[in-house]
Amino acid sequence: MKNRLYSLLLTSILIFSSTTIVYSSSLQPSALPIIANETNIVEMVQQIDEDLVFYYHDNLMKFGPRYTGTINCTLAGQYIYNEFEEMGLDTTVHEWKYDGFESRNVVGTLQGSDPSSNAIFIMSAHYDCTPGSLGADDDGSGVAAVLATAKIMSQYSFNHTIRFITFSGEEVGTYGSFTYARDAYERGDNIVAVINADMVGYANTAKGGRILRFHCPQRSVWISEFSITVAEKYMDLIDMAVEMRPNYVGADHQAFIDYGYDGVWIAHHDGYPWANTPEDTPDHLNWTYQTKATKLLLAIMAEIAIKPIDVQVVLTSPYEGYGYFFNRPIIPLSLGKQWYKGRRGMTVVLGRAVASAEVYTNEEIEYVVFCIDDNFMYFDSDPPYEWKIQGKHSPPIGKIKLKVYAYTTSGKVATDEMDIRIFTLSCQYGRW
Repeated sequence: MKNRLYSLLLTSILIFSSTTIVYSSSLQPSALPIIANETNIVEMVQQIDEDLVFYYHDNLMKFGPRYTGTINCTLAGQYIYNEFEEMGLDTTVHEWKYDGFESRNVVGTLQGSDPSSNAIFIMSAHYDCTPGSLGADDDGSGVAAVLATAKIMSQYSFNHTIRFITFSGEEVGTYGSFTYARDAYERGDNIVAVINADMVGYANTAKGGRILRFHCPQRSVWISEFSITVAEKYMDLIDMAVEMRPNYVGADHQAFIDYGYDGVWIAHHDGYPWANTPEDTPDHLNWTYQTKATKLLLAIMAEIAIKPIDVQVVLTSPYEGYGYFFNRPIIPLSLGKQWYKGRRGMTVVLGRAVASAEVYTNEEIEYVVFCIDDNFMYFDSDPPYEWKIQGKHSPPIGKIKLKVYAYTTSGKVATDEMDIRIFTLSCQYGRW
């Protein structure tokens, strides 16, 4: 037993000693961060090069297969933690246990400079992989993009807070992102958008080499549309377009969507036949494409983190992922193992319940509108913005989409939504 422990300790020391290379002294954290603006975003993008991206990817590959719960996965997470800490980010770990698995998510936070903003933007990837696989593309490519982007952006300050997160547990059920999103929601974190990079290192066609795909549900289309605009803005510099595609529920962004946040899954255009196999190795990657994808992801993160948020509305009740009985949250309904059925974060209401919304803006609010399945139900002109959930001419029974709109007097609009399973006999009017 002592020999086994000694061998394990020696292996750990050797691995870490092989990954303590300093990439470049010119990229060490600055004592006084530069205030980010549209002009120096070009400067940020130009600092991303193939050497930087390869450096982070190569170091990650040295840990071998990183199946969640194994020593390789643990050591890889510690490596990422050390890199975030060296960048000067506020570095933490989010420990999680679920369905027999136990691991850590690694979080590097770049605090926003605007004291009036509580908005958080997340760029994420997953550092675990399937047994026997190096996960070079799935998702070593995403981790390398996150680390390279964090390295450059850590030298600047942005209006809003940015969290760079690498999750474990993706390949066993997206459990790392699920537990993080659930805990963030229960803390009341105002996460505005999640940019999840998962498989961004491969292209084998000329067309695919110029396209990055964004997969999203309807509520998160705005992120893809914003990213399309950013790609067009920097086309001459990066030569990469954004293509919007329907959502995919099996990636880490979906956990945030399940808890009422917006997010997108980002992947390359061309098919990759070696995913989740021992053949997912670095020799299959296209480093020119990986570097361009990282440049574009940085540009998107930088642009979105300096953009003012004119108005934002958030549904604060009913709570996501809870069972209600007559407006009282009785029991949490995480249902994390049923993510593929759309039940994770599900809210069930029995009897009457009140919907509440909070608006973040410096402008005057004209009114807040509550809807069921995109049908107008009620408007409120004064805070607190609340509405007793009920039908107009018949009670809402079954699965409904509760949606809220906030309108400013200047004409700006913000929305939020959540899915609810409700069983109530309450309605405003009788049947016609």
